Amino acid sequence: MTQADVAAQEAHLRLLKAELLRPDGKEHAAYVVFGVSRIAADPFHGGSRLRLLIKDVLPVEPDEITSSDDQHITWKTDRFVRLLAEADRAGHQVGIAHSHPRGPARFSAQDDRNEADLARLARNRNGEAALMVSLLFCGGGEMVGRVWISPQDYIDLSVIRSTSSNWTFHRREGDLGSEDPAMDRQGLALGPAFNRTMKSLRIGVVGAGGTGSPLIQQLGRMGAGHLAIFDPDRVELSNLNRLYGATHADAVDGVKKVDVAKREIERMGLGTQVVTIDTWIGAPECRDVLKSMDLIFGCTDDHDGRVLLNRLAYYYLIPVIDLGLALRVAERHGERVLEGDGRVTVLEPGASCLICRRVVNPVIAAEEALRRNDPAEFERRKSEAYVRGEGNPAPAVVSFTTSVATMAIEELIQRLQQFRGPSGAIANRVRKFGQVEDFRPGAARQPCRVCGSPKTFGAGDVFPFLGRAG
Repeated sequence: MTQADVAAQEAHLRLLKAELLRPDGKEHAAYVVFGVSRIAADPFHGGSRLRLLIKDVLPVEPDEITSSDDQHITWKTDRFVRLLAEADRAGHQVGIAHSHPRGPARFSAQDDRNEADLARLARNRNGEAALMVSLLFCGGGEMVGRVWISPQDYIDLSVIRSTSSNWTFHRREGDLGSEDPAMDRQGLALGPAFNRTMKSLRIGVVGAGGTGSPLIQQLGRMGAGHLAIFDPDRVELSNLNRLYGATHADAVDGVKKVDVAKREIERMGLGTQVVTIDTWIGAPECRDVLKSMDLIFGCTDDHDGRVLLNRLAYYYLIPVIDLGLALRVAERHGERVLEGDGRVTVLEPGASCLICRRVVNPVIAAEEALRRNDPAEFERRKSEAYVRGEGNPAPAVVSFTTSVATMAIEELIQRLQQFRGPSGAIANRVRKFGQVEDFRPGAARQPCRVCGSPKTFGAGDVFPFLGRAG
């Protein structure tokens, strides 16, 4: 059985609430344009999934409404047909949203009939792949939805979630899960709703090394329900000063980093379901797994991987929390001094991307892609000084890598629970370890066509994947 959910920018959900739940107490309606993410096999249950990504909200205007009161609304559907034509050209889907200001928090028999007609109209106009999504906003704050896959069949949405600063999750009644006694103390601090959300989340961690290892440990201890861990590397002796759970025997045997992470999470016995992927995230077999996530932590140090995650955050409305740590030994006045910068950057619509913050160098990313896809050509260019070599090993200290991981976890907590207050989200935070001080640097340049163009936000499945050539 296919599962379905909706992801939206916080601004779009606010607009829908404002338009549909007006002070006049009447039912109101809006059209909603969606991008689509089709997932053939969910990594945790193996079934297919549909994720609808809100791209635009278009309120039904007063002159389109034929009648409305606190129990019903009817309107002309001429614009629906025009929107279907536009969506067909753009590869989008069209749905509707309406309100029940006085309840009930469920679709009525009249809603069933009207929506089946719209689903039939969509299929007749745009073909058998046409979907018709319906969202219902209720006066008590409830939010439910469904997606019609034919005029006869629909799938209830399991969750409607928002991104951008504050992350909210509206789950179908009965899908909230039970309390875990192991999380009681955490619940006392952050509330039982936080624990339920953590249990339901699908969290990806790209990189199980210096920052990824302590991050994974904390997520497991916080009751994360589903973790997907990506890393193609194996444990080496030089990793043992910062890789939680790794042993000397693991290094000698060349155990995969993802297997160490999975082993340590499962030893906790807290019920976290772990999926491991021991290949680079740009491989086609990683796409369904990445698209299935609700949140991704980027703990990789390669520029090409960061470029991919950078685009994924905007195209699929999946927030990416990117971590970085730079340690260097400098000489000042004849003395060796350790300098260190830790960084946590959140990527989502409304926030500048890694390119605009100059965290990622596209030239280095292209060189990494060449080394991965055509090693012989890379070596030829390196010998002629057209590309960079591998460079020297970077310094690494477990207390600093753990500190950066904790900064990222703090941002997760803020966006789910707002412990710093409703405006306490920090999109880009840099810790100067030598100065014992945090900074919030802005973007280095104007927004680019990835983070500055609404066309990419919620675009979903496009060809080529994420609009990337190669």
